[in-house]
Amino acid sequence: MTSQTETATVAELKNLLADPACRIKLHDFISDETTQTINDVVDTQCEGHDECLQAYESASAGLLKLLVTGSYFSNSADHDRAWAHAIRLLANRMPYTNSAHESVINLQHHVTLLAIYAVAFGAAAADRIDPIARIIGTVRAEEDDRPGRITYLVNCDRLKKPDEAPIQASHRLWVVLRSVTEEFIPSTQEDAVFDSVLDEVEYLIGVTHGRTTAEGNGPVGFGAIQMQLPRTPPDRLVRRHLDTLIAHGAFESVEQFYLCRDRYNKAYAEAAPS
Repeated sequence: MTSQTETATVAELKNLLADPACRIKLHDFISDETTQTINDVVDTQCEGHDECLQAYESASAGLLKLLVTGSYFSNSADHDRAWAHAIRLLANRMPYTNSAHESVINLQHHVTLLAIYAVAFGAAAADRIDPIARIIGTVRAEEDDRPGRITYLVNCDRLKKPDEAPIQASHRLWVVLRSVTEEFIPSTQEDAVFDSVLDEVEYLIGVTHGRTTAEGNGPVGFGAIQMQLPRTPPDRLVRRHLDTLIAHGAFESVEQFYLCRDRYNKAYAEAAPS
């Protein structure tokens, strides 16, 4: 159930979006909400993977609702920059944890991943993917003192439980995001529409994966491969908005898109259950 405070906050966001003169207020509003969420997550006292996962999801629920709502109603570059700024803050202010072998992302970055998906779902539901295209193409985070593409650093494969299959991490996103997207993607008996959007979002994030360029070999449609066979890659969102993705730097060119798509589709087919 949505609290009165959450309802008032979403209503305030909608009012800011409706007034072109409020672009700076919108930026400050989202920045403040994101910073508060970061502080709440960092200050959370919890133990163990499952307990912390639930605590971080609870601490970020309000922000996720704002990002879904904002990206759905977003209709300008000024709006889009606000959501990208939120992801940039989450990605670079959450602490990283280093191991002896490689730099890994702290479980707190589950919140960053949820936020990326929240923007993607709102944008996909509105059929205007500029918000998520801007994030994929422009938002960078540091790892080992090097900037990397955000979806390279924060994805289901890297944030899953050590003994957990990536598909389980993807299902966790489904569980959390289903409730905050209900206004824009109404539930049905089979919930096929939501599942289809999840497939397309995961495909988008996978095919644009890479540290400095879209290498096309990222996490492979973890949600999508649960669907019935034979499977064809759920690339409708990517194909429909290819010009937008290139304009925001998710791909450098049409040629690079085809290269990445072919490489990714091969991995996608290999990952599908037999």
